[in-house]
Amino acid sequence: MVTVSFNNKGFSLLEMLIGIMMIASLSLVYINHRKQPDLDHYYFLNNYLLVQSKAIREKRDMSYEKGIRFNSMGHIDLARTIEFERKKITLNLGNGYALIK
Repeated sequence: MVTVSFNNKGFSLLEMLIGIMMIASLSLVYINHRKQPDLDHYYFLNNYLLVQSKAIREKRDMSYEKGIRFNSMGHIDLARTIEFERKKITLNLGNGYALIK
């Protein structure tokens, strides 16, 4: 009787490369389809405070987007609520404080 033995102790290089390529392609699909967080309210608020502080520092009237105007003391002339996807920012009349809801 003849016995045949195979020495399959590990993966071949080709099998390992195919596995790595499959994992890489699946991770790329997952990363591209994941929803990005809504950060628009952070960008708006950072730029809002930057323009407000610049108006105070330079002691002159300045304008910002959406019709927001600062006087030389950093106060605004019109109260408003600006809505983003998940947040609302309320700008107080006078002092120009921004409240996030």
